[in-house]
Amino acid sequence: MAGQARKRTAAQRKQRDEDEEPLNPGEILDNDGQDEQIQLLREKNINDNKQAHIALDLGVLTAFVITVLQFFDHIKSPNPIFCILAIIQAVLLPFSLTPSWISYVTPTQITPDIHLYSLSIQLTVSLCAISIRYQHSLPYQGGGQASMLALEMGEIARWIMPALVVGAVDVQRRGERQAEEKLVLLEQMKYDLKGA
Repeated sequence: MAGQARKRTAAQRKQRDEDEEPLNPGEILDNDGQDEQIQLLREKNINDNKQAHIALDLGVLTAFVITVLQFFDHIKSPNPIFCILAIIQAVLLPFSLTPSWISYVTPTQITPDIHLYSLSIQLTVSLCAISIRYQHSLPYQGGGQASMLALEMGEIARWIMPALVVGAVDVQRRGERQAEEKLVLLEQMKYDLKGA
């Protein structure tokens, strides 16, 4: 029984035949048609990237404003660490803007590795701020009241938002690089119709 070959049903044979169906002559593109399709894909990719850049730049600017407000909210706090963490977040956020926004930095200076480090620092700062803030909001062991207000979901969101925005920018930039690599691969896969 172990030596017997498995037999295919008629439906499986039919599905296999449909998968291997050759291209119709109308579906085969000449060199100009291939170039035109690749150019259309490239233009669509560029337009999609521009829209994503605008949306993410607005997100970065919003996160920057929230971070500045977070700084002013904690400026009178007895613990200066929150102001320092807000400053670190505010300083790193402009590096996530589209490079054309930053006149003193060329696009080649913000490499994917540098942006990944920025994302890591943003996450670390956010988690440290939330952790320290949570520790300060707990009541004292002696049953007394905490010196600071309880940690709220809104404050957690305000601390984590810059890291989320920088993460979204990183995902978008990776997607752009991958799309460009696939377009280059597609250009390399063009077939020459001459002599066919």
